Amino acid sequence: MSENKFSTESTQAEAQGAAAAEELEREAKAGNDITTYTHHFSNPFTFHSITEDVIKDTTVDALTFNWGTLTGADYLAIEDEVLMHGKTLVVPAFTGLFLCGMAVRACTLRNEDGIRTLDARALKSMPIRDFQTIIERARSFLQRAGSRPARTAGGSASST
Repeated sequence: MSENKFSTESTQAEAQGAAAAEELEREAKAGNDITTYTHHFSNPFTFHSITEDVIKDTTVDALTFNWGTLTGADYLAIEDEVLMHGKTLVVPAFTGLFLCGMAVRACTLRNEDGIRTLDARALKSMPIRDFQTIIERARSFLQRAGSRPARTAGGSASST
């Protein structure tokens, strides 16, 4: 690849990253709902899903992730999955495998039996820009959810 072409692609990637960061900052300031995110692909994304030993190609134009449905049990299950890969978690919000597990569990795409269609293998097969955007949204959810003021029983922000 020529240096000029690499420079152009690098500049485009930086501009896309900056635009995504600005969008997240605008949403944070506006107080928008951070519990759901719908990712729209520039080209339809096709992946293999395996259900009960049946391999099926699934093509989507968009995927929705509902971070708000995740529970403590999901957190512990994702943590166990990461540990099974021999990885140590220091700060889950900055661990790619943890965020990937979060995205898989938060994805609302299900088959006709209600079984999760998207798995980590499929998520990792996405084009890198799409994968990175989804992972950044998972990270943003964890960071923004943790930075909100605590509420007291009366519903007011905690002053501690």
